[in-house]
Amino acid sequence: MKTKIMLAVCAAIAAGSSCLYAKSVTVTASDGKPFTIDIPDAFSSIIESRIPEIEKALKENKVDSVTLEDNVLKYQDVINSAYDEIKDLTGFTGDPFATVEDGLNDFCDDLHDSIPNSQVQQNVYAEAWIGKLFPGFHFGAGVNAGVSAMDVTALKDAALALGIEEAGDVPDTLAFPTITADVRLGGIILPFDIGVTAMSVDSSKLGSIEDKIDPVAFDFFAVGADIRYAIFEGGFLRPKWSVGAGFYYTKGGVDVKDDNAEASLDFQSKTFMISTQASIKLLCLVPFIGARGLVSKTSVDWEAKADWAELIENDDPTLRDILSYGFLPSSFSGGSSGVSFYPQVYGGIGLDLLFLNITASASYDFVSKLPGAAVSVRIAW
Repeated sequence: MKTKIMLAVCAAIAAGSSCLYAKSVTVTASDGKPFTIDIPDAFSSIIESRIPEIEKALKENKVDSVTLEDNVLKYQDVINSAYDEIKDLTGFTGDPFATVEDGLNDFCDDLHDSIPNSQVQQNVYAEAWIGKLFPGFHFGAGVNAGVSAMDVTALKDAALALGIEEAGDVPDTLAFPTITADVRLGGIILPFDIGVTAMSVDSSKLGSIEDKIDPVAFDFFAVGADIRYAIFEGGFLRPKWSVGAGFYYTKGGVDVKDDNAEASLDFQSKTFMISTQASIKLLCLVPFIGARGLVSKTSVDWEAKADWAELIENDDPTLRDILSYGFLPSSFSGGSSGVSFYPQVYGGIGLDLLFLNITASASYDFVSKLPGAAVSVRIAW
């Protein structure tokens, strides 16, 4: 027969002697007997997603139904005390676990917007079409440095709820960098050109940027290609106009941690782009304007870990047991995946000096409301 017990989790999360707005969750002890646990609704998603892990921990630690019954009051007292200390440590009057979960889920949404925006800052050329490879041998190769805004407020909230105090010093908005190498070749026979680009960024190797965003760190890799077809090929004081399409792939991670806690996210994004661009050459200056639409599929997985016993400086063996059983979560995870459409406008100006080409551009995304900018220096002909 099922035995209904009010485990300490319930009172810990409610931070009181009674558990309001409870939801029943059933777990199985090591002796195979089921127990129905009442937990607050606000905490239910974390516990429900970890039931197999909790049952595995109970089995590995040989925690049977008798042990749970004999120790439930002691567990409740220890968890209540620990939970109060966790809230005092993090400064949250609400539920720090829910704050971590909500913060990381919200930051997943922010990454869904910022990653596609950063991808298309790459490989921007002022000329809507660079010309044919034969005749004329038109090509360009160089480096492109761009930035896209990234809101990290939600990530900071999650980090602070984990007791990572240094996260409070990180700016709410970061400049997400894109430092790429690119090559563009003119077409053959037909008026088109093809560009390819690749990028690898690790904030731990960016010196002053690393210091500014510490304890946040990120690294990612991106590769992409696009093709543009000239509808108007242009000429002296005559504009060029092209339409194009491209594909970009990005994968990487964002991490915030200290000695006792960590929140990490892994992401990958696939983006298909269609675009149109017009430019005109005025002596050595090449002003341009364009529009593009992005269809992007981005997936993000996150995990949070915290050694609560170390954070609150509590060496009580009972607390260690409760943490190892999973009744007071020391690790939990989540994620999201989705497809979105992002319309953008962009424009700028290029400077064409013999074999040297410099392009400055800016863009704006109407859905994510994110600005972006880039500067490139290339050898071009």
